[in-house]
Amino acid sequence: MRTQSVLLYDYQVSSNPPAVPADTSPEVWRIQMDAIARRTPAERLVEWDALNTAIAQMEADGVRRRHPHYSDRDVFLAIVRHRHGDELFQAAWPGEPLLQP
Repeated sequence: MRTQSVLLYDYQVSSNPPAVPADTSPEVWRIQMDAIARRTPAERLVEWDALNTAIAQMEADGVRRRHPHYSDRDVFLAIVRHRHGDELFQAAWPGEPLLQP
């Protein structure tokens, strides 16, 4: 699938991303970028934390859906293995099974 972008901002001047997603009009993108720019760093961190929490929950839900018999610890271990790989996983949790995510 190929996406197209439209140049909107001069990246040297703006800290906003330089391209508009193909499914977004330049005007809507400008409004969104302006709204983000008005947020304080604290507000941006709150939103970042909420998005990370939601993504982590979706990841855990996916593991639970694929492996309904996993305990909460099994879900945790499967996610850690998936994120960091077998070598680091086994160094941190020697003797634990290599569970599928």
